[in-house]
Amino acid sequence: MKKTILIVDDELDILESVKMLLETMDYKITTANNGIDALKKLRKNKFDLMLLDILMPKLSGIETLKKIRANSKLKNQKVVFLTVVSPTKAGKELINKLKPIDYITKPIINLSFKNKIKKILG
Repeated sequence: MKKTILIVDDELDILESVKMLLETMDYKITTANNGIDALKKLRKNKFDLMLLDILMPKLSGIETLKKIRANSKLKNQKVVFLTVVSPTKAGKELINKLKPIDYITKPIINLSFKNKIKKILG
């Protein structure tokens, strides 16, 4: 059975390019363009992995992950942050408390990205 990944990013071009890249790796992809939509999709479906942008309007990636970790049914969701920013020391401490598996910086470098996803999903 195909592994499923939820990609959450408010930038449509990034959402589409990451989706296409992961589809070439034979993963089943679902997308959301904000944290609110992502939470709705998480409540309805199980995902093997969630790729979550940090900087988004409405509900940031950090706020989205706080809500996931606070929900007993969702709290064990595997999450990797997608980010263009390097968090400050205080920011990293806050993020690490939310237990993401990893960070992937944008722009995405295809080969290292593919290798990281393969490693995470086994």
